[in-house]
Amino acid sequence: MKKHIYKLIVIISALFTFLPSIVQADAESNVLQVYISDQTMTVFTDIQLNSDKLKCMISNQRADITSTGSLSDENALTKTTILVDVSTSIPSDIRDGVMATLNQLVDRKAANEEFKLVAFGDELNVLQELSPDRYELAVAAGKIQFSADQSKIYDAIYNTIPAQLIPANKKTTFYRTIVITDGADDTVSGITKEELYLKLQNQRYPVDVVAVSSEETTENKELAALVRMSRGRYFSLSPKTDLAALSQKLAVNGYCYIEAKAPLDLLDGTTRQVDLSDGVYHNSIDIKFPVFNAPGAETAETSTSSVTESKKSDAKPPYAIYIGGAIGLIAILTIVAAAAKRRKKKQEESPPPKSGLRSENSLGYQGNSGRQDNNYVERTEFASDTNFADAQFTIKLSSLNSPSKTWTLPVNGEVLIGRAEYCPVRLDNKSVSREQCKITVQDGGLAILNLSSTNKTSLNGGNVLGREPLQSGDTLRFGREALHIDYIQMLGTLTPKPETPPRKDDGNTVSIF
Repeated sequence: MKKHIYKLIVIISALFTFLPSIVQADAESNVLQVYISDQTMTVFTDIQLNSDKLKCMISNQRADITSTGSLSDENALTKTTILVDVSTSIPSDIRDGVMATLNQLVDRKAANEEFKLVAFGDELNVLQELSPDRYELAVAAGKIQFSADQSKIYDAIYNTIPAQLIPANKKTTFYRTIVITDGADDTVSGITKEELYLKLQNQRYPVDVVAVSSEETTENKELAALVRMSRGRYFSLSPKTDLAALSQKLAVNGYCYIEAKAPLDLLDGTTRQVDLSDGVYHNSIDIKFPVFNAPGAETAETSTSSVTESKKSDAKPPYAIYIGGAIGLIAILTIVAAAAKRRKKKQEESPPPKSGLRSENSLGYQGNSGRQDNNYVERTEFASDTNFADAQFTIKLSSLNSPSKTWTLPVNGEVLIGRAEYCPVRLDNKSVSREQCKITVQDGGLAILNLSSTNKTSLNGGNVLGREPLQSGDTLRFGREALHIDYIQMLGTLTPKPETPPRKDDGNTVSIF
């Protein structure tokens, strides 16, 4: 019996001897950020991986690792956005600590790191764009005042995440955000935390949180959830906090990067599994790879096409083609002549414009915004103070974010604007509600009505509370989207409602009915 007990003790001792290596073999490094530029995939981790044994597999194909290193290296760059909550909810006895922490961060900033300083309450105020200059950053920090009524934390983070993560100045570049806040966000409009979480999860963008409190308290659950979702870090700031130690912990010197060249046949727009392992640490992540064409591929294809077209043009067409071309030319000339005759007849029959019409000539369309656009030649904008029944209109909208995107729509009932696929004016942006607002016919003109209970609609900078009349040149905003009303044109035969008398001419707008 004693012999068996001795053997059991030996086995247990051996198990405990090898247990650390077993646990270590299953350990995972935290992948903080991943992006792909051209054919190079860059991965950032919070630990140093063994470069001699490091392997990278993409969908079971081996990727060549081109470089590894630390963010403290000279050939690496860090771009940090610092968000400072300036709402009055920040306890007065800790505000000096917030400013001291900010000054510590600026003083201890690494030479290869740039800071962007933003103050936020219910609005964002960029105090300093990305800069490596400590003096500029210190001057910007001195402008901070805790005077905002409330703070939109999720909006501030969401709207300051870079639109594209790419290497800057041909250097490996790591992007992150530090947010200093007490976590109080009682606003009912704007970006929701679910929308922010989705963006952080898809983009892998780390957010370090400095939770401000006048007392040593337990962890703020909302801020801790934000940290977990973004793969960032959580820190507390109270009157007892060692500020020098806090600023040192917020540095990224311990972060490392791996750059690998992805096989070209995998760059096809699909999501693939990427496995990183150095024999001790292993990590498996899903990454969506962009579509990438090798340099020269497009040129070669174009060249081939040109050669083919050239060969075709050298061949002599048969006589049937000549005859067909002549017949087609005669038909086109006949149609053009008939159209010119109808246009001349219409111009002769049309009466001269009445006084009060604002007509556009060869100078182009002139809207209320004062801008001139040569795309709107020979249009007439009608203005009237009389109410009309069964009115029909045409409205043209253009996106201020993407000027090439326009909508020209008839309005004889209502036109929905929103994120839903069935909206005639669809804005595919998470900051816009599925049904954001609608344009309706009202009082012989068009009006805008807000439909969203979470995201506000603004007209020329003011919130839309009821039905607000629209005019050419107006600007509509919702979330991060903005639309310009290029023109509103009245169509059809209209019958005025006699019970509503027209207003007197004020010198700017004249009734023409």
